[in-house]
Amino acid sequence: MGNENLDKIMKKSRMKIAVSKFEEEEHTIPKRNLLKMVATFVLTIGMTFGLVYAGNVVYEKIWKEPEAYKISQEITEEEKAQCISETEAEEIAKAYLKKIGYTDESIGSIGLYKESLSQENIWSMGSELGTIRIDANTGKLKSVSMPVREGSIPYNYGINREEARRVAYELLEKYKPIGDTGEYELVSLKRNAGKDEEAYIWYAEFYKKYGDLYNASERIKVGWIPTSNILYCLDIEQNTYENNEEKISKEEAIQIAKEKEEQIETTREIQGIKAEIRIKQMNEEVYLREKLKEDYGNIMLNMEKVEDGVYRYKEDAVFYKTEERVRKVWCVVITYNPEESRYLPAFTYYVDSTTGEIIGGSAGDVLFSEEEEKNDVNNVIQK
Repeated sequence: MGNENLDKIMKKSRMKIAVSKFEEEEHTIPKRNLLKMVATFVLTIGMTFGLVYAGNVVYEKIWKEPEAYKISQEITEEEKAQCISETEAEEIAKAYLKKIGYTDESIGSIGLYKESLSQENIWSMGSELGTIRIDANTGKLKSVSMPVREGSIPYNYGINREEARRVAYELLEKYKPIGDTGEYELVSLKRNAGKDEEAYIWYAEFYKKYGDLYNASERIKVGWIPTSNILYCLDIEQNTYENNEEKISKEEAIQIAKEKEEQIETTREIQGIKAEIRIKQMNEEVYLREKLKEDYGNIMLNMEKVEDGVYRYKEDAVFYKTEERVRKVWCVVITYNPEESRYLPAFTYYVDSTTGEIIGGSAGDVLFSEEEEKNDVNNVIQK
């Protein structure tokens, strides 16, 4: 609905309220209460038409019911039509190889396939260097895997963590996607041995930074062999943050989450509630929790036993997915009485900071999980 039509509806609504409903009471109703009633009426109109009225600005609602899908390895003709061509994929791969210093590398094999669980369409290209994977719908780089070509992996290079941090940032700049000028923060630095000098592979993970916030959906994870700095593996996720406004207060977000919790959960006793601003990707978790009830979190729901210790997805297994939108949200964490909730001690709601909609969530306390990662004994980023 356009702003012009919305303005007309709002003006007509105010007129009808003022003339027909409040004409007789205009001298007895305090002005503040009258304005509150009008604003509530306008907000109701906005919600009906898929809009959210916050202050003096109208925002379009962004939440859509998750789409159900079944696992399939087949790429339909309609899906192929939405993918970039083989030539385009090859050109993207060659341009990236040139950026990281491999100007003479040729693509030996290329194929389009569908990842089983995520159902993403991927162009996979092989060369003497290794394997490159590109999102077939967006053309964005997904990953690079490079087997070590200089014989077996050498041992006891003796690099320390200070050197590892310095090299990690150098490799970040080298292996960033083409055109990516964003600032990244090192959030994890690990090695494949208990002591620095015994490690022969180091791993560094970076999140893109927006002020004091980080977007885990725009991340770069690089693994390398120390001293020679040969790339071992590279994983890239490029789901762009929308940088939406913060219009919903912490108190409002907590109230929104509490109301949803009361609709879903009737047996667990709430022990505490906290909320902090974060950047999170929209997901289907709250929808599933509401839809599946007691089956939420049952990892065997879509599985069937083939033989002892062997399971597979059922043929009629149904999964759900949302749009891959990344927004600023209030992470509202509701913790439960531990005696009643051993398997779900907490749940986190993602309340959109602009529209106030719940756009996803996570089982557990995501704020506590952040601290756990920082304090992980294997993460030597600050040690």
